[in-house]
Amino acid sequence: MTITFDNLTYPPSKRGALPESYKGLKWTGFEYMNDSYARSKHTNSGYATAFMSINNLYIAFSSSRASISIESLNETFSVLVVTACAAWNDDLQLTITGHRNSTEIKTHTSVLLFGKPQEIVLGWTDIDTLIFNSSGGAAHSENSTSGNQFILTCLRCVY
Repeated sequence: MTITFDNLTYPPSKRGALPESYKGLKWTGFEYMNDSYARSKHTNSGYATAFMSINNLYIAFSSSRASISIESLNETFSVLVVTACAAWNDDLQLTITGHRNSTEIKTHTSVLLFGKPQEIVLGWTDIDTLIFNSSGGAAHSENSTSGNQFILTCLRCVY
């Protein structure tokens, strides 16, 4: 399954919390916005430039810590690819951990680019929770705002 957030609906001038239950997964700590909101409210951000390199109408994002888990108890899923970028900082570090039964079994750290979604190939199987933590980097040269927000444009998984 490829999740691109394009079937979310929200008024064009708004952003909102990603539904806790979305596409058979439980999403915690994520919000979403559409392209017109990003381009009008966050002109010099990675939010606006992320839309220039993808054809999505919506993106998901988080401030620094978020998780995705399987909704069904005793079930697992596989995460093939996560596509992500930084909203404000250059060289933002995104650490993704995969868990099964509350035990960390996989970890991967990527350095994200400002506003340029990049594929992070994980190929992880048999997990029940993904945890995302972002930190570091420095404010992008084109803006005065800095922050640990990361943007998720696509998630490819099997469950």
